[in-house]
Amino acid sequence: MAEVATEQAITRPMMPGPRESKPPPARVRSPPAARVAMVQGVYYVAMGLWPILDLKTFMLATGPKLEGWLTKGVGSCMANVGAALAAAGARGKVARELRLLGVTTALSFAAMDFWYAGVRRRISRVYLANGITQLGFAAAWGFAAWRESRETRRLPEAAFA
Repeated sequence: MAEVATEQAITRPMMPGPRESKPPPARVRSPPAARVAMVQGVYYVAMGLWPILDLKTFMLATGPKLEGWLTKGVGSCMANVGAALAAAGARGKVARELRLLGVTTALSFAAMDFWYAGVRRRISRVYLANGITQLGFAAAWGFAAWRESRETRRLPEAAFA
């Protein structure tokens, strides 16, 4: 018998079967505190850099300021706090100290906004909207702490049910 050699190239690659193919990786969701830190951090960086980059439009939106350097100083402090929160949120792990910083900063800004824009009427009423936003951040930190404590108390799911 004559041997016939076939040296034809395979035109298409071999596709793995269902047992050989790897499942797609599961999408890992960041913890609630990391999401709150990221949102609050981005907000603080944006609002803090605004008076530094363009003081005129900032004063158009929020009213006249007697001391531009003081407005820029508060803005830079706000941007620094925001950068720390956003970095921790992007990493996915928010230390207790940064959680405390996020909550207390939000409550401090809310107290100043409601006192000086609402009760004393020394600054523009636009700051009342910022005060409501700050209370939202404080509530979000509380909700994140509640969710994380609830998840740690939950029983693990059975591997084979």
